[in-house]
Amino acid sequence: MEKFKQLTDDMNIHSLSSYPREAVGIITKDFKYIPCKNLSKSPTLTFFLDPAALVEHDGNIWGIFHSHPGDENPIPSSEDKISAAFNEYTFLVGFNNKFFIYWYDKNIDALKFDKFKEEHLVN
Repeated sequence: MEKFKQLTDDMNIHSLSSYPREAVGIITKDFKYIPCKNLSKSPTLTFFLDPAALVEHDGNIWGIFHSHPGDENPIPSSEDKISAAFNEYTFLVGFNNKFFIYWYDKNIDALKFDKFKEEHLVN
């Protein structure tokens, strides 16, 4: 419970402090959140995770988080389907204490998502 609360608190703080830009960060295999730079040329609409962070934490990445700033219901967008095709990571999106886990289901060529819960924290 403590890991989940700390993780969601840290993602929430980063997403609120980055507003109106999209926040982006890495979640390590021990479920710690590492805020990263958003290098997008349109950071209020999209994110581009600094590749240096991926290299620095290679081998210790459980997931990638990004925010949908100001979104009352921050569910994954159709653009998020592209990143979810990289199934070596778990993907999360959220804003203002609402978080969703999402993945690409290649069997039906669709993006699927669920409310992010503590039971998702598995390696």
